[in-house]
Amino acid sequence: MMRFFIILFCFLVVSCKPVDLKQQEVVETIPEKSLDTIVFDVIRIRSAPRIETFWPGEMPSFIFCESSGISRSRASQGISYWRRLGYPIDNVRYVDDAPECHGEGPAGTVVIRLVDNTIPIGSNLAVTKVFFYKDTKQIIRADIHLISGYANRARLIEHEIGHALGWKHYNRHLHIMNSEYDNTGHDSTGTGYRRYQDLF
Repeated sequence: MMRFFIILFCFLVVSCKPVDLKQQEVVETIPEKSLDTIVFDVIRIRSAPRIETFWPGEMPSFIFCESSGISRSRASQGISYWRRLGYPIDNVRYVDDAPECHGEGPAGTVVIRLVDNTIPIGSNLAVTKVFFYKDTKQIIRADIHLISGYANRARLIEHEIGHALGWKHYNRHLHIMNSEYDNTGHDSTGTGYRRYQDLF
């Protein structure tokens, strides 16, 4: 029994040393279940719009189908916008009815037509499909599908022609290639024909 008291006494003496709080590091652990994470979107800064595909050599022929709902004047304004940027767009037709308006357009054309049930348009005002060679990124042809009731909206055909030429979205406020219609404008910075040629 005496041994037990001696061991207990020694244990208490050793364990009851004064503690120097200045030298002791306090580590607090947080239970993992109480942690939460916030992820912020990264805003990319681009110096200019990007182009992913391109027309080699001559510009394509543009065929505006009357059934798309776009007027001759809006079609002309859309083409004029890109001509002012230096694009040598020479062959433009506005047709009442042509085979291209109902089927696959030939190589070297951009056909502007009414959207049909094969195009998943979702909440978009228009959809542009660009067909190109994967290895060279050269555009073969493009189709612009419009919803008839929205076809004559300001800046819409200009924006879609930009896609048909190969330009991607560029979310600068009031830029013609902004992905949000309400944020588009007539700013064409970085989309001129000289830069287009320099990129390819």
